Amino acid sequence: MKQYFTIGIAAITVVSSQAQEIKFGKFTNEEIAKTKSTITPTAAAEVLFSSAKHKIDWDQSTGDLIKTSTITYRIKIYDKDKTPDHLLTLEIPLGKGNSKSDIEKIQSLKASTFTPEGNGMKEFKVEKKDIFTKNVHNYLDVQTLTFPNVQNGSIIEYTYEIRSPFYYNTDTWYFQESVPVVKSQLTLETNEVLNYNDDFRGQYILKPTTSNRRQSLNYTTGGQKSGEFMQGSYAPTKVQQHTAEYIMNIKSYSTENLPGYEKEAYVLNPRNILSSVRFELAAYTPKNGTPQYFSTTWEKIGKDLMDSESFGRQLNGNSFLDDKVKELITGKTNDLEKTIAIFDFVKTNYKWNNYSGKSTELGIRKTFNDKTGNVADINLMLVSMLEKAGLKSSPVVLSTVQNGMLNYVFPSMAKLNYVIASVNISGNDILMDATEPNSKVNLLPLRTLNHRGILISKNETREVNLVNTIMSTDKTQIVATLTADGKINGTFNNYHDNYFYINDKSEIQHDPKAFEKEFIENYTFDIENFRSVDNNENMIRHSFKFADLQTDVAGNKILLNPLLFTALDNHNLNYETRNYNIEFGTPMTISKIIKIKIPEGYKVESLPKEYQEKIVNDAAGFAYKYEEKDGFIQITSARVLPYSVLPSDYYKPFKEFMNKVVEAETQQIVLVKI
Repeated sequence: MKQYFTIGIAAITVVSSQAQEIKFGKFTNEEIAKTKSTITPTAAAEVLFSSAKHKIDWDQSTGDLIKTSTITYRIKIYDKDKTPDHLLTLEIPLGKGNSKSDIEKIQSLKASTFTPEGNGMKEFKVEKKDIFTKNVHNYLDVQTLTFPNVQNGSIIEYTYEIRSPFYYNTDTWYFQESVPVVKSQLTLETNEVLNYNDDFRGQYILKPTTSNRRQSLNYTTGGQKSGEFMQGSYAPTKVQQHTAEYIMNIKSYSTENLPGYEKEAYVLNPRNILSSVRFELAAYTPKNGTPQYFSTTWEKIGKDLMDSESFGRQLNGNSFLDDKVKELITGKTNDLEKTIAIFDFVKTNYKWNNYSGKSTELGIRKTFNDKTGNVADINLMLVSMLEKAGLKSSPVVLSTVQNGMLNYVFPSMAKLNYVIASVNISGNDILMDATEPNSKVNLLPLRTLNHRGILISKNETREVNLVNTIMSTDKTQIVATLTADGKINGTFNNYHDNYFYINDKSEIQHDPKAFEKEFIENYTFDIENFRSVDNNENMIRHSFKFADLQTDVAGNKILLNPLLFTALDNHNLNYETRNYNIEFGTPMTISKIIKIKIPEGYKVESLPKEYQEKIVNDAAGFAYKYEEKDGFIQITSARVLPYSVLPSDYYKPFKEFMNKVVEAETQQIVLVKI
């Protein structure tokens, strides 16, 4: 793909783009005067303008194809204290390749806060000393900055340009934000030898506009082994002057007045539901040359990965694993026992360095000896050990939840960023991730639950569902006493197993104080004696005591919701229809058993209505029951969600189902003085 030639004096003729241009720091009177969003008046901030321009063309000095990306944002702050943190800071990811020259560089950066002062706006620039670079891993740095002196009424503005050798794809551009967006636009300009697929997602359907312009380039070749410009081959030539003319193809998307993203329930990664576009190289067709195709099929991607030194070839040989595998499977009588023994050994004895990726960083041998590695190091070692035990094991590559969904119609090597292990026993795929020490077979961590992955072996490449199939339980029990003056005292116990257990234990192991703080902040009252007790048998109990919670007292009557502070009063299903699946993460049962002692001298005047609900194909069920006995009221509420994921066409009936759940759980009982 690289063209070798020497550039002399170059002149590029450019036709102006149709995209809207704004001048840095030059605001309209309307932008300065705005005190609230006209799209969502209650919004704490809004994006007045956002733009991404990607230009992919020949570099004048080297002949390499280069991607130049210019990103611009203009944000109005209405209520700083309620503005999302990510709008008050800026993070710029910079990719790195295997050589020193394969790096992304910031060519220019301007970032300022403009704050009202008198009749104008005073600029507070971000200084170089306030920009920090963090090395995330071998292939990624991130530059970060925080905007200074942000106040209500401020306008934050930044623009930067990145020069990148990685023209195979573009970062995903989001037209929507957590706040309203007045105008957002995306432009892709590409040399005619390149053809890109566009991967569109989201609730709002966007249609691009297309155009093109001619471009000319004067250049000199010769004096070395140099390329015939855009011919797709090279050979020694004499020094010659040339003028090349070619077409730049332009594709543009634009949106206006999009509302901010409302918190929508049962979406593991909210960005998956936002309107967005990314581009990935599909073909390179030099003039008079042979086309090269890139995003072809999953089978081709699978073959390339199995031929890679940092993936498939890592599974060859590995005789140093033989003794350990033999030791682990001794006495095991079936394939499942062997699988569990090897998986438990790897997840317990090897520590993930928190780096994702589809390629090994250290390699299986070094990982085995050092007992640490990235996700590919650890899970490919697991695959190799399972193979040596005589099991049919294969790696499964995927895109993590945070990285966004795969587009199965347009296979993408670049979108893959994670590897797990699989074993096929009696025709069933068993999935494992040994980077999560608290997981079990067929119980994957949240980061991997992104619809489908690609199973790769020497003989086949196929899709597999990335879902948990083991039922998980979230069980709450409260025993409380109600006093005659309407106060409630009691004890709270919450039990988590399986998927919920994995999440809780991982967070506690990472930072127990932060877990406790976050747990306590879920409640609006003071709690006492908070405890988390782990029996190390896949069950964790969180408990606390509470006192003096006030109910409504009206004359000789006491009114209260018997589910107390556990009642679900909002399901956060905000759309009429949704073109994105309903994601639970795991099959689950959510149950609440609340037992309240009636105060002396009172009796029940009215009890809540009982409910028994389900939706088509038993895809969800709900029961709400009460019992009055021996001076106590006991309310039982239970939801059963038997699938990890429901297709989007279940959205309407599921929303109606959840309306009933909210209706049931917000009922009150009335006690009257005898």
